[in-house]
Amino acid sequence: MTNKKTIQALTVLVKKPAVILIPLIFFFTGWWFALPSKKHDHEGTSKAENAEVWTCSMHPQIRQPNPGLCPICNMDLIELLADPSDGGLREISISNQAAALLDIRVSPVLRAPAQVNVKLFGKIDYDERTIVTTTARMSGRLDRLYADFTGATVSKGDAIAEIYSPELYVAQQELIQATQSVNTSSSPAVQNLHLNLLAAAREKLHLLELTEQQIDAIEKQRKPSNQITLTAQQDGIIVKLNAKEGQYVKTGDPLFGIAKLSSVWLKMEAYESDLPWLRYAQKVSFTVEAIPGKTFYGRIAFIDPQLDPKRRIVKVRVNVDNKDLLLKPGMFANASAKANVALHGRVLSAELAGKWISPMHPEIIKDGPGECDICGMALVPAEELGFTPSVQTKENPILVPASAVLRTGKRAIVYIRIPEKTEPVFEGREIILGPKTGDYFIVDYGLDAGELVVTQGAYKLDSELQIKARPSMMNPNAGLIERSAIQAPQQILAQWPPVLRAYGELEQAIQDNDIEQAKSYLVTMKSTLENINAEQLQAKELALWNEFSMRLNNTLAAITSPSHAALRKIRQQMSETGRYTGLPWQAIPATKLDPAWTVPLQQTVTAYLQISRPLSEDQAKPASQAIPALLQAIATLPDDLDQAKLLSATQQLQQNTELKALRQKFPAVSKHLISMIRKYGINQLGNLYVIHCPMADQGKGADWLSATPKVQNPYFGSGMYSCGELTDTLSLDSKD
Repeated sequence: MTNKKTIQALTVLVKKPAVILIPLIFFFTGWWFALPSKKHDHEGTSKAENAEVWTCSMHPQIRQPNPGLCPICNMDLIELLADPSDGGLREISISNQAAALLDIRVSPVLRAPAQVNVKLFGKIDYDERTIVTTTARMSGRLDRLYADFTGATVSKGDAIAEIYSPELYVAQQELIQATQSVNTSSSPAVQNLHLNLLAAAREKLHLLELTEQQIDAIEKQRKPSNQITLTAQQDGIIVKLNAKEGQYVKTGDPLFGIAKLSSVWLKMEAYESDLPWLRYAQKVSFTVEAIPGKTFYGRIAFIDPQLDPKRRIVKVRVNVDNKDLLLKPGMFANASAKANVALHGRVLSAELAGKWISPMHPEIIKDGPGECDICGMALVPAEELGFTPSVQTKENPILVPASAVLRTGKRAIVYIRIPEKTEPVFEGREIILGPKTGDYFIVDYGLDAGELVVTQGAYKLDSELQIKARPSMMNPNAGLIERSAIQAPQQILAQWPPVLRAYGELEQAIQDNDIEQAKSYLVTMKSTLENINAEQLQAKELALWNEFSMRLNNTLAAITSPSHAALRKIRQQMSETGRYTGLPWQAIPATKLDPAWTVPLQQTVTAYLQISRPLSEDQAKPASQAIPALLQAIATLPDDLDQAKLLSATQQLQQNTELKALRQKFPAVSKHLISMIRKYGINQLGNLYVIHCPMADQGKGADWLSATPKVQNPYFGSGMYSCGELTDTLSLDSKD
């Protein structure tokens, strides 16, 4: 199989279900050379390394294989000399021969359900819900015990004890006398009175827990009995025996505890690390040594909400049906809770698709809504308990082999194969790990499905970086120089303000203990950071930016709930980013915008963009037709010196219809509108970008506003469509 075919096979496998993919993946791990290397010439250098690259001194984003003129400014291109040190700070290149000697192996990152098999150990116990306690309903003496030891089996109605009680003797006497009085009554009125006394006497014996048959027998007696027999209230096992023959008892004293064995509990202990994979109503299988070869099943009915602070364990209980009475309390059990888990902890379970489950008794599962047969509570859909029949591929977690992860303290590092490189090149990357699932880790942030990670030899690669004094697992700042006094790259500096503004809003929200608002600004800060365009950076600057943007992104991604402790971590990482990249790192304080300006100014910007876009596309008519809308929007702005200047510049723009004339007047409109936004701010979703063209306005240079960081020059259009440099990012979000 060729190298190319190997990668194609791996790519196809990534799309397959994890059940098929995971066993096969290790077959391919030996094919570490995931991409073919280009053949070398006799001097040992590849053709790609000898290829010349020509660029423009004014527009470094231009890259051409041959000399010529810049397509933007027509200046002569200059040769870009390759720097052997170019590349990521954590990149390491080795030859094919060295890779073979080091026995480096790679595997693709997967997107698949996390296959979990939690091993638990527990013990069978009585089902506490079935234990019935027989208490003394009258004071007296226990003359005889029929159930005289713990573990005795009884059936409902069986005699379990005989008790002598003066109180019961008197109650019997009252019943016998009432019965005789009814039989000897001389008139209906007297008979009705005695019938009421008879009913009261029978009720008194009922309250003393005598059965109907016992009461009927007493009625037929001529004199009270010295003893009365106590009977079992249900089938089961005597689990508690608090009585002895000859013992005197008081009303309310517990005598017997009888438990049914038709259902039992499996009590287990789960480690803290197992909790992400356990759910209420989750199916559990287990075996016991006393019954080899047989597997029993139950469902989790209870997960203790409190963690044992010393042992770091949580108690878990499983309800088990035991109609065959095979399971006996005290038996040890080896249990297994298996699950395929998608994102957000949802458990894939086809058998529970469309099912309804009792919130108190997980063994009660029905096809539709209704009530629990045991407790009468309303059933709930299985989806509300965290189960789902299926999910889309994108809803599955990212999985990385556990052998690929280098862990040190709170940091986790993997080495990935860079497919674009001709020689085997690997790069270290810090990632955010989730919980471990068997032989895999769930990756919360930092990797994408299909990337090739080193599963064998990662420590060797990291050691090589340590020898070269470059960022590695043990020393992430090795070889880096603080640049606090050096200006950061303009391209990044121009896109940096929105990050600082979101940082300021986040800081203020946390100080105000507004957690929900803080979560929103945390998402904004992260998305703004990810959207920064760094394509035009030179290799060394790009490597530095990639390193610290990765670290900052990881810091933000690892925060699940904003807090003062989380803010300290962000502040520390922002400070480190500023020291090594030269970017400002102090948060821009949250700003309260003037509501009189926000909406009118936003409408003005919208109208302005309707002119700028046609000018960049060499369309004079649509641009001139959009000018009245801009004038109308400017008229809604509050009276201000800048408003007057913008209005005057726009009126001069309206006096022209030719493309060249419109472009000559457009810089003044842009200048005054940018000045107003910097002064008053604008509340909108997204940002506005200030782009500068050094050749506009007759060579004096001019700015314009853009809704995207992409250069679309309105001053030259197709003549120099991409001429321009991003210089600033505007937009102040108001604090509600």
